[in-house]
Amino acid sequence: MTPGAVRERLAGFAAAGLPVLPAPASDRVREREAWERVASSLEDFSRARSTLYYRRCEIALIQRWLGPLAGRRILKLDLWNEAYNTRILHWMAAQGAAVVALDGSGVVTARAQESSRQAGIEPGLLRADIRDLPFADGAFDLAYTMGTIEHIAEHRQALRELQRVLRPGGRAIVGVPHRWNLFLRPLLVAGLSALDAYPYAPERSFGARELRRDLTGAGFRVLDRGGLLIAPGPLRMLDVLFHLRDSAAERLTAALVVPFEALETRWRWAGRFGYLLAMQVEKAG
Repeated sequence: MTPGAVRERLAGFAAAGLPVLPAPASDRVREREAWERVASSLEDFSRARSTLYYRRCEIALIQRWLGPLAGRRILKLDLWNEAYNTRILHWMAAQGAAVVALDGSGVVTARAQESSRQAGIEPGLLRADIRDLPFADGAFDLAYTMGTIEHIAEHRQALRELQRVLRPGGRAIVGVPHRWNLFLRPLLVAGLSALDAYPYAPERSFGARELRRDLTGAGFRVLDRGGLLIAPGPLRMLDVLFHLRDSAAERLTAALVVPFEALETRWRWAGRFGYLLAMQVEKAG
């Protein structure tokens, strides 16, 4: 099946523009409103040196675990990368994949649509909740979620939904903050959250055993474990800050990123100690 034919098949998944979400419970309304405020306050940092490093790590992981993407139907959870960060979905689309992606934030979805238009990419983007995916069972060949499910209390429900919409034998990459990150980023996040200075709160972290348990409980078979971004969390945050401020100090943080990227590029195992814990999984059946 050609990418064009796959896109045509996926066209019915979402209406044009931003589909209206089903009426959520009051806590979901508050949650969505909080994320809308955060999204409205952020600027694009896709060209920061540490973001380019992050993007290269994502590409290497996808190539290793998902293989050739041409003609494959891929679901991506959340659109923050396309609105502000690594633009990894654009890379997937450029490989010939038929990509559908969603986010619960209207601000993020609109910005992701604009960045996609500017890049000449036309993936299927819609506004929806990862706990209630608006797709038929077995609709996708592959799925990708990196740094998403840790922000909701019902992450197990999101994993079950992800498993449901994959075809039997379909594979996915699931990534979350690593509790035992080499530079203990979860402690940094906890401290900043306590000071109300971490924009992505709430954000939980996972150990490998916990993530494997939740994935298995959702009906996945875990095939491999890895990770990415071994650079210290404070370095990443400073690099983004200096980039957004157009500060001369960005040259220093960019230079400090280089040895971590070189280490992670040369030795795959190094990523296992990174900020993000990732697992390759397959839907049984």
